[in-house]
Amino acid sequence: MEKVKARRVITNQREIKKRIEKDLDLYCQKAIELGASDARVVSAKGVVVDERVRLKCAVPHCHLYGSSPNCPPYTPTPDEVRKALCRYKYAILFKHDVLPKEDFVDPQQWLKGHEKHQKMTHKIASALESLAFNDGYYLAMGFAAGGCKTALCGGLPCQFLDSGRCRFPLMSRPSMEGMGIDAFGLAAKVGWEIYPVAHKNVDQDSISCAVSVGIVFVH
Repeated sequence: MEKVKARRVITNQREIKKRIEKDLDLYCQKAIELGASDARVVSAKGVVVDERVRLKCAVPHCHLYGSSPNCPPYTPTPDEVRKALCRYKYAILFKHDVLPKEDFVDPQQWLKGHEKHQKMTHKIASALESLAFNDGYYLAMGFAAGGCKTALCGGLPCQFLDSGRCRFPLMSRPSMEGMGIDAFGLAAKVGWEIYPVAHKNVDQDSISCAVSVGIVFVH
């Protein structure tokens, strides 16, 4: 395994400005190397945290609600998230194309089909966060998609809630939506196709693609 070089932490804003743009471009390239179909540098100010997004985890009640520390009600409140994220300037938004789309769209395939795609999102988010951390952006923070209980643990009971020991402590991340981030709106804002899916009655022909989206706040 190739060793990752760590860089000295700097706080001088002039120095940071000299290297941040190059680093952000490299993180986008790395996301694609890891399996993302696209990655964009976005302004952290454009990331909307909305109480209604987190509330959708409870109304209607998601089957993963309360099943892990990375799902509501255990995640920070939207107000806490909003206060923290306003301290960042940049983020890497990335998507993973879901192929076949039926893994997200077809009600018979969704339960098992979405696991591998959301696992990919967790993998990319954690890897980019780790890379940025070692580059000196020690407050880098990533969020994935869906619940870690299904994406990483295959639906097994959450070991952390039982014993305090997560099976995947370095890869497990809260979802964007679990943190109250409007992932649909943000994806649409950068020009990506994204569709809401009501699994039981959606017209599958009306959906041209499916995606899993994650984000890493860098500085």
